[in-house]
Amino acid sequence: MKLQLKISPYRNLLEDSQFVLWVENVERGSVITAAEYFRRMGHICKTFNTTPQRLSNLNEKDAGNFLLHVISHFENKKSAGTNIKGYVRALKSWWGFNDIEVRKKIRISGSNDYSKYENERVPTQTELEKVLNVAGIRAKVAIALVAFCGFRIEVLGDYLGHDGLKIADFTELVIKGNAVEFTTIPTIVSVRKCLSKAGHQFISFLPSQGSEYLKQYLELRLRNGEEVTLTSPIITALDNNSWKVGHHIGTSNVGDLMRKAIRSAGFGWRPYVLRRYFDTRLMVAESDSLVIRDWRVFWMGHKGDIEHTYTVNKGLPPDIIEKMRESYVRGSRHLVTARSETVSQDKVLETFNRQFLTIAGYTNDDINKLGELSKLTVEQIQDLVRRKSMETLGLNGNNQKVVSMQEIKNWINQGWEFVSNLPPDEAIIKLPSR
Repeated sequence: MKLQLKISPYRNLLEDSQFVLWVENVERGSVITAAEYFRRMGHICKTFNTTPQRLSNLNEKDAGNFLLHVISHFENKKSAGTNIKGYVRALKSWWGFNDIEVRKKIRISGSNDYSKYENERVPTQTELEKVLNVAGIRAKVAIALVAFCGFRIEVLGDYLGHDGLKIADFTELVIKGNAVEFTTIPTIVSVRKCLSKAGHQFISFLPSQGSEYLKQYLELRLRNGEEVTLTSPIITALDNNSWKVGHHIGTSNVGDLMRKAIRSAGFGWRPYVLRRYFDTRLMVAESDSLVIRDWRVFWMGHKGDIEHTYTVNKGLPPDIIEKMRESYVRGSRHLVTARSETVSQDKVLETFNRQFLTIAGYTNDDINKLGELSKLTVEQIQDLVRRKSMETLGLNGNNQKVVSMQEIKNWINQGWEFVSNLPPDEAIIKLPSR
């Protein structure tokens, strides 16, 4: 059994070997679900003065009636329908394990009412900046990985604290001595199958703001004497104010880190709302045609629709990854809070190319018709400038022109070369030879 239940108030339930087998079987699907079902079964047994063995000896009719008693009890306690539904699921799982099927139609008022979180407001970029400003460096990294990458908190540290993101999951991260560098930014973050709720490997990207937090955090650990290797956790435990080498922390501990920063900034959100921040902010980017829906869904670890299943979830070739990275760069301005992050390399190139073309004589309308200025090569810019210069000189693509004999002297003084006479009173001149 993976769960550590020696200090649980319901540990006496583990004296039943059949019950232990059931917990272990649920664990194989989800450790979190196993822990939740164990707690609920313990509470039911204590509240109704029974045992798992007695419950497993009920016939179908008595089991159905017992469920109705449980529902009525918790309704009288004013428990939410979603909470009562959890007790029903635990009991049905236990009975199913013991080959008891409850076919009675069970109704639970409000079992699908999740309105408590439906109206939870997503923070703005300014509000997220306030949270990051008061967060410690470890919390900054955790917040960035959820808000900027779209990860579930469980990806950073699993329920038991046995696994989570590791250095090896950052394939473009390089450690040299006590220094940390990234070969490419935004940097790729790979989520292994064992950390994915949907059971498949996927990637997302961490922008320069988040990469800087991670760099500072890892370099601090290195200076404090930690031997950081490929298997080292990204979010590690603390022991007597020093970095505890090689120890992941659990999902609840990661959430506590984030929650402390959120509360310190004066907000009451759950840590999970930062994942919704990623989703909603990139929905805005999607509406601006900066990212596509399939990629946003993929970065969050969802499998998506059937077309999605047969594309991004079947392995990504390098060219697609780079297309994703370019799209993420454009969309990340809706995520990050650092001002420097909002100016991408494409934006810089666009600005410079626009200035060159304006100086050459192009109007804004002419420039806008050229498409994405950041994609123009140096040769294309040079050609556009040359063509505009020729046009200004009245050559329209030719390096010769015809002038009157009265003007020939002025043109020669400007550097043009005489070619020949053109009767009766004109001459052909050309641009000087190079």
